[in-house]
Amino acid sequence: MKKENMNNKGFSLVELIIVIAIMAILIVVLAPQYLKYVEKSRVSSDQTTIVEYINAMQILAADPDVKLDNGAAKNYAISSASGNNKITVSGKLATELVDQGMLDDTAAKGADLQSTAYTGANLDVYLEYDSTKKVWNVKAGGDVEISGKIKAAAGGGT
Repeated sequence: MKKENMNNKGFSLVELIIVIAIMAILIVVLAPQYLKYVEKSRVSSDQTTIVEYINAMQILAADPDVKLDNGAAKNYAISSASGNNKITVSGKLATELVDQGMLDDTAAKGADLQSTAYTGANLDVYLEYDSTKKVWNVKAGGDVEISGKIKAAAGGGT
């Protein structure tokens, strides 16, 4: 019995090794770019979150119907310590923002920071009463500017 022409339709070992090598090279080249993209997205998300809190505080400060305690400025604050991935909203600020309908209960409890730039920074944004002008102002301390971005001196950068 003669073997007829075997019609092999598989891949040879050499072809598979070449394909795997090409895929490995692509992963080595593209993975760092992908990680940079993900981190940039996280920084943007954190900036948006901080700016939303700042905007809510500015609206609260400008509302003439809201009566805030003039002697308790630091009680109206959002903060996050360096190395902490959680924004903390002070109790009085959270109460006022929920009462005025600017934040829901979940947002009033704080938010999670995702980027390494913001979890490594000190965040301190608060309402301060200016007794000469008789107005409330939003002030920023720590490593975050009022725009919601990390100060360049803090080693972050966006």
